[in-house]
This record gives sequence, structure tokens and C-alpha cells, in this order.
Amino acid sequence: METDNEVLAGLDEAYALIEEDRLDDALLSLEAMIAKHPAAPEVYYLIGEVHLRADRTDEGATALARAVELDPGYSDAHHLLARAYEEMERYDDMVAHDLKVLALDEEADAALDKEFVQDALQMIEGQAEQVLAHLPEPFRARLADVPVILEARPTPDMVRQGFDARALGLFEGPTDAERNSTEPPPAPTRIVLFWTNLLDVADDDDSLAEEVETTVLHEIAHYFGLDEEQVAALGLE
Repeated sequence: METDNEVLAGLDEAYALIEEDRLDDALLSLEAMIAKHPAAPEVYYLIGEVHLRADRTDEGATALARAVELDPGYSDAHHLLARAYEEMERYDDMVAHDLKVLALDEEADAALDKEFVQDALQMIEGQAEQVLAHLPEPFRARLADVPVILEARPTPDMVRQGFDARALGLFEGPTDAERNSTEPPPAPTRIVLFWTNLLDVADDDDSLAEEVETTVLHEIAHYFGLDEEQVAALGLE
């Protein structure tokens, strides 16, 4: 997807306004760009993002739908549109776009260098082990037999069930309290890290290490019974 230099400059200006929380000014700038570049999917994407930040979900979804209409291979736009549809409780539409995200992202994974992938896997695994090793007792002991598994991305079946195609991690199985109940747990417990999604959100090694740490702690919090709101309150989003 090639972008006109004028559009790039306009997008940079709009991003700067967004960073300053000047959402209305950013929207005016972007709408002026659309008048000159009506077929620029990146502009519609950013218009959609601005509307979502301003809690105007319907308007955001309309702009993002136009972005993917102009560029069906625009995976970021599909993903943000899926999140808008999730907010709107249009779950069939959410799943359809998340499946598109998964297909496009997996297609891009094929171009990853094998040596780079191996180095990244080792780094992610090492960082996860460090996080677990530095947990205070008794939490560390209570996680001793809970494996941390690395998988590339969520499966299509998971996405069909409503799971975010770009989720960074997953806790599966009985919680700590359930595993220690008198009844035998119905399934094994594990923590999954989706390593390609982690790589996609990290700009460098330091940010990758930070994302791994936050994700591992997020899933550990679920293991100990915290819900999403409680996890977010701890700063582990």
C-alpha cells in the first residue's frame, strides 16, 4: 500500500494533533484531506480512530468500513473495525473482520526471517522465565506446574469463538482456587503467549521485553482470579 507524500504529511500532522488530544482539530484536518484524496484508505483509518477515541463508535465503524473497502488487505483497519463492531455488539461482523486480520497477518508471517524468528523466540521465552522467577512467594510456588507456551497466533477456531486475532496472551484452564478445590480440575491450566502478535506491537528489544512482562503478569492475574477490570486497574492491559 503506497501512500502519497502529501497524504503522509497530512497524516503526520493529524497524529501530532491526536497526541495533543486535539481530536476535533485532527478530524477537521483529516476531512479536508479526504476532499483532496477521496480514495486514501489511511486517512479513513485515522478518521475512524479519532471517532473511536471520542466514543463515536458508529462514525468510527463507517470510516473504517470505507478504509477496508478501498483496501481489502488493510489488516490494521480490519482489526480496528472488528473492535468497533465488538463495542457495537455486532459479533458476527467482528468475527468476520478478525478472521480477515488473522489470514492477512499469517500471510505476512511467511516473510519473517528464520534466524530472526529463532532469536525472538529465545528472547520471549527468556523474558517470560525471568518474570516467573522474580515472582514473590507463595505465588511462584503456586505457578510451578503451570506451563507458559509460545504459539504464533490464535487459531481460527478461537477467533470464531470471539477471541481477538491480535491478542498477546491467553490464560486457559482452572484458576488457582479451582485447582486447589476438592474436586479434580476439569482441564490442565496453561498460559499462552502469541509471539508474532508480541513482535508486531514491539518497536525494539526493550519494548518487546516490556510487552512480554506485562502480558505474562496479565495472564497470571487471571490465574489468581482477577477479571479484566481488576487486571486493568493494576496497569496490566
